[in-house]
Amino acid sequence: MVRQYTRKRISPRCTINVDLRKAFDSVSWTFLSQVLHGRSYDVLPRGPSIRSHLDGMALGVSGRSGLAVNTSKSSIFTARIENNILCDILARTEFTRGEMPVRYLGIPLAAQRLSVRDYSPLVDQIANSISRWAAKSLSFAGRLELIRSVIQGVECFLLQIFPLPAAVVEKIHRLCRNFLWNSKRAPVAWENICHPKNEGGLGIRHTQTWNVALLARVLWNIHRKANTLWVQWIGAVYLKGGSVWDWQPKKGDSPLLQRLAEIRNKIIAAFGSPEAAIEHMAEWSSSKGLDTSKVYEYFRPKRAKQPWQTVIWKAFIPPKYSFILWLGLQGRLSTRDRLMFLQEDSSCSLCINTQETAKHLFFECPFSNLVWANIRQWLGIHRRMSTLLSAVKWLIKEKARSSMQNKARLIALACKVYSLWRHRNEVIFEGKTPCPKGLAISIRITVYRILLTLFPQGLITS
Repeated sequence: MVRQYTRKRISPRCTINVDLRKAFDSVSWTFLSQVLHGRSYDVLPRGPSIRSHLDGMALGVSGRSGLAVNTSKSSIFTARIENNILCDILARTEFTRGEMPVRYLGIPLAAQRLSVRDYSPLVDQIANSISRWAAKSLSFAGRLELIRSVIQGVECFLLQIFPLPAAVVEKIHRLCRNFLWNSKRAPVAWENICHPKNEGGLGIRHTQTWNVALLARVLWNIHRKANTLWVQWIGAVYLKGGSVWDWQPKKGDSPLLQRLAEIRNKIIAAFGSPEAAIEHMAEWSSSKGLDTSKVYEYFRPKRAKQPWQTVIWKAFIPPKYSFILWLGLQGRLSTRDRLMFLQEDSSCSLCINTQETAKHLFFECPFSNLVWANIRQWLGIHRRMSTLLSAVKWLIKEKARSSMQNKARLIALACKVYSLWRHRNEVIFEGKTPCPKGLAISIRITVYRILLTLFPQGLITS
């Protein structure tokens, strides 16, 4: 609506931002509904009649709704209104003249295409949240959960309203990436972790695809003529009573409308025809509207499924154990063989004799062998494993007779990897003396405590 305000060949018009002094819950919704549906403020009458139109509105707000207008916080945005008339309007209303871009209910509004700078409040909000969290001692799993539940929830507000520019998305990704890894050097590319866990990712949503899914819901609301003022306005002004599947955007239309047309064309191309596209979108819908999760699942980037990945993310395994095991399976733990560019000593800190690799650290090092042998004997595992991948696959294939024993084996593997990696770091950075017997006892105690919460009666009777 406000995008046309920079055009030279338009009729005089204005948009009014009215701030009300009284409480939100005291407003007369019947009155507001009558105002919105009974009058049209997108194009005002020409000439002096604008004055009476605005006077009527101001009197209506204060007289019929019982609310008082806060003139110091109210403003008028105008286009092609003569100066003498504009001065009269400002004098009568005591409103200030607003300038775009402006934020309304947290949404940036501008008469022209929004720049990257206009999205800075979103980026700043995310950066401020991360700054508060950075001061806390958080595990990788804790940081991951904050990104997934908080930051992606914050950006979702704008993703369902605007097509987010690639530069803004990259800024958000950079902030999240640095926060997750607590470093500017990411061991796993961001694109690789934006996959479901059964595909080797961390379950973080792919931002661009999620933006498409949320805007597809807007497209579907226009198609089904949802009972909202904005949808009705789009149908009257742009579609002119026609179908959104036949409509073609013009050069001067807003980026949102142009993006909706691109999404529509993408959906049509995916299913072959507008009719088929409508049929599939109807299958993705319910009485509440389009299910964006189904749209996202259809259009998101996909990789080959790795069933063993779902095993390490079981609910009974502490998330911080699962995360380190996931990094190990990805071959992305910062073992010394991967830090050769630093020109540091690459020998194993636990046995001193051999170059430190993930395979050596967890299965070949005499220190880890003592620890693992103790755990294997305790859990009745007779097979000797050589890699993390082979260990996980064997535990999946060779299931024990009891559910408790199966869970114990998975917990023990994840706990062993996490504890051994932490012990190794304490030896390097804190000068701790390696102690395989103490580490094995610590792992057994941790496994027993977790099992006690899962099978309290079973452990007591056994």
